[in-house]
Amino acid sequence: MTNLEKFKLYRESGDISIRNELVEEYLYMVDILIRKYLNKGVEYEDLYQVGALALVNAVERYDVDKGFEFSSFATPTILGEIRKYFRDKEWSLKVPRRHKEIAALIPGAKEKLMEKLGRTPTVTEIAVFLKIPPDEILSAMESSKAYSTQSLNASFADAGEEGEASAFEKFTAVEDSGYRSVELSEVIKNALETLNETQKKIFNLRFIENKTQSEVAKELGVSQMTISRAEKEIRKKFEKEMGR
Repeated sequence: MTNLEKFKLYRESGDISIRNELVEEYLYMVDILIRKYLNKGVEYEDLYQVGALALVNAVERYDVDKGFEFSSFATPTILGEIRKYFRDKEWSLKVPRRHKEIAALIPGAKEKLMEKLGRTPTVTEIAVFLKIPPDEILSAMESSKAYSTQSLNASFADAGEEGEASAFEKFTAVEDSGYRSVELSEVIKNALETLNETQKKIFNLRFIENKTQSEVAKELGVSQMTISRAEKEIRKKFEKEMGR
């Protein structure tokens, strides 16, 4: 049974088990959409739960007769709930600008080091990579657990800082080059369709189940280098779709 048929059947029967099957089918969207909001003071599990609940809501409201792809319908719903979650938070501490700047660099450094090392990097490794003292990295990490009391729509100039970027974009969404067009949900669908079965399995294990490269390599019976190369190919395919 196709997903379209499942949606029609769920609309007719209201069978919760069918709804749950559909949610499982599209959970990969949640994992992708929350990635650029990570490491901003909210745990992965919290963001994932917010996104998953939004996905359930999208499944329940989706009307196949309107002719829209589900991914196109669900993406704004999921992103809206994630952004709302951040808007409901407030900074409880005044964070030095230096800490904010370092905190903005950490997600990208962590991702590059995870790709290279096949595991979560230590604070020292991040410090060496960024050429910043470990104590400043730690301070920035601690500072990022707070939220600013300024308007999320205010610019840095409004807050007395240089620059014109939105505070919301700076503090809650460090753009990852591999995901910067993720709002275009068709990109997700099209990119996944370009993956072969092995790549899809690696994608699921690495980015949905959050296993390390070494764990995936052991499960598939290949070398970690093989997983690293496959992961780079997967990223390239996503980036290619996003660049169209």
